[in-house]
Parts: sequence; C-alpha cells; structure tokens
Amino acid sequence: MSDIFTYLNQKEVIDSIVLIGSMALFFVGLFGLLSQKHIIKIFISISIMEISIFLLFVGSTFVKGYTAPILGDGFEKFVGMNDPIPHAMILTAIVIGMAVFALGMSFAIEYYKLTGITDIDKMREMRR
Repeated sequence: MSDIFTYLNQKEVIDSIVLIGSMALFFVGLFGLLSQKHIIKIFISISIMEISIFLLFVGSTFVKGYTAPILGDGFEKFVGMNDPIPHAMILTAIVIGMAVFALGMSFAIEYYKLTGITDIDKMREMRR
C-alpha cells in the first residue's frame, strides 16, 4: 500500500492528477451548459466550469514540500514558501464569481416570479 502512496506523491503525478481532474470537471460543466435548458442549471454549470479553472491555477502553482507563506519566521527568512500571489488572486476571483453567481440566480428567480418561465428557449423578451 505504501508503494502506491510513494507513486502518487511524485510531483509529475500530482500535476497530472490536477490537470486531468480540472479538465474533467470543466467538461462536466461544459456538458451541463450545452445540454440544459433550465436557467438555474445553466448558472450552476458555469460555476462548475469556473471552479475547475480555480482548481487548475491553485494546483499548478502549489509546490510540494513548501510551506504556506504565513508560516515563515517573519521578515528574515522567505525560502521554502509557496508564492501567495496566485492564491490571493484566485481567492479574489472566487469571491467575485460567487457574487456574480448570486446576482444571476437572483435575476433568474425574479424572472421566474414575473413570467413563470425557466426554459431559455421560451424566453422571448430579448428577441426581435
């Protein structure tokens, strides 16, 4: 059993798992986006695609064996730490993505309250 953990603990294997996992999650979201007609399911599919991109960026910038930037010994020693900038940027993108998702969901709920329609093929207000 320890042989499999030794194999999975290699940098190349971890990078491959992150890449394949985030691509699989992205394509699950893309399938949901292209196959669903319900407006709320479409917003959820877009959020799944967004999360897969976040996982790819965080997983690709993480270096195995390095510590979190907050665990350093102050301002004297900055070796052996992960770069905090990509993680901070992704954290900001997550907050913005959740705000956009909440706004879109509130618009979809209000639209449903006004018209009773959730199918995007039946939404005709923006057509000529």
